Amino acid sequence: MTKICFICPTYKEDELHSYTVNALKTFFNTTAEGVAVVVDDATTNWDPQYTLELQALARFEGQECHVHRFDVWGGLTRSWNKGLEIARSLGCEYAICGNNDILFPPMWYQGLLHALNNGYQIAGPVSNAAGISAYDSQQVWKYCQDYQLTDDLDYIASVQKKLLNDFLGTVVDSKINGFFQMATVSTWWDGKFSENEVYKPKNDRDSKGRRNKTPFMTLNEDELQGRWFKKGWKAAVCPSSFIFHYRAITRGEKYKKQGGKWFRK
Repeated sequence: MTKICFICPTYKEDELHSYTVNALKTFFNTTAEGVAVVVDDATTNWDPQYTLELQALARFEGQECHVHRFDVWGGLTRSWNKGLEIARSLGCEYAICGNNDILFPPMWYQGLLHALNNGYQIAGPVSNAAGISAYDSQQVWKYCQDYQLTDDLDYIASVQKKLLNDFLGTVVDSKINGFFQMATVSTWWDGKFSENEVYKPKNDRDSKGRRNKTPFMTLNEDELQGRWFKKGWKAAVCPSSFIFHYRAITRGEKYKKQGGKWFRK
């Protein structure tokens, strides 16, 4: 079986714990040898029970859940870098740098693995709220026009099944959004920014020189893909893979409407 690592960053986990639990539940329920690496960015009121609860979600043989906590806030990019370091140490074959407000349906990985095994270095799914970097190509409505916005797991599974049937083998050459980025662990580290960091740790300005107000949180996937594209590497949107995204659970209300249709429990 394929050992896939889901790097799940958390912040303010005392407020948003249920989203992390649901993301990990669906990951483990749909990924036979799933490995989760939860990286918490200094949640102030972390309950020790959270660690035990998250670790217990890896219920099946071959599954693992690791929890790493920082004592001082450092931003999302640091969490992804730490997660990729741990994924490499665990011998994982693939790793997802994702968000903690997502849901995985059965067979979510097939289209992504197809792209990564056929000439693409990084791949992302379609979603209800992917973000703005690849706004058109990553919107589920482009491929499933009667899609209904809901976090019902049975419905999400039916959408995945339809997309897999209609689009397996279809790949769209496109930059992907940061809520879900998948690559082989070897590719992540072959494309590293520095000896110990895959992502550039701080992005003060965008590609046009404009100041970034959240340099430890954003533009990380843009900088990484821009750097990889200069190497001749390619990114793919996979219409046969669907991931549900609540969007901006951690970042807050003003970000939730960008790039698709947000949803709340």
